[in-house]
Amino acid sequence: MGFPELEELRKRKRDQTARLMEVSDLTRQIDQALDRKDQVSVQMLLHMRENPIRQMAEIDEGIREYLVGLPEEDAIRYHALLMGDEEGVGDEVPFCDQVDRYLDLLDQVVEADRRVSLRLGGNRSFYKTFRE
Repeated sequence: MGFPELEELRKRKRDQTARLMEVSDLTRQIDQALDRKDQVSVQMLLHMRENPIRQMAEIDEGIREYLVGLPEEDAIRYHALLMGDEEGVGDEVPFCDQVDRYLDLLDQVVEADRRVSLRLGGNRSFYKTFRE
């Protein structure tokens, strides 16, 4: 596997992680606004959160398109590393550490979003309707 490909994926995952950190912060702020019963702030923060979520999806799509352009063996390997399904060796280790941090943060954001969604929507929440 080529080093330039690993660097490109590392850069894209770093950008995606930065957007996820924004989503995490905004979700935390939404939760705090709910505690204060500040509906204006809740609506504003929900709106603000849309952009980094959209950017994360665009980065994810770009990563998928990038993988398609690689030799099949490399694409399969990098996909497995991106999913956290395999451990990295050599130059892959820092990238895998980065992916692990991203996946951990993603789990935390999903849990925080679940709490916020349930507080906002109750039985009409996405998590009640589609996840249970």
